[in-house]
Amino acid sequence: MKVVGTKLDDSDYERFETFCIDEGLSKSEILRGMIRQYCDACEDDLQIQSENQKPTVTIIDETQPSQLQNVRIVDS
Repeated sequence: MKVVGTKLDDSDYERFETFCIDEGLSKSEILRGMIRQYCDACEDDLQIQSENQKPTVTIIDETQPSQLQNVRIVDS
């Protein structure tokens, strides 16, 4: 395991400690959960961005007559 640390204002630290005690969890347990949620959300955002960048291609059967006219391809 690796260690992550940060400095907090006194009031933020007191509030955080109070909420941890109320939840019955250690500060480390709360922070690990929050960091995991943050990383999961970032991965989800990256996956959505990747999916949005993939072009959609539709293959039209060449044996069927095409009914498309004045087609314009826009790369977004």
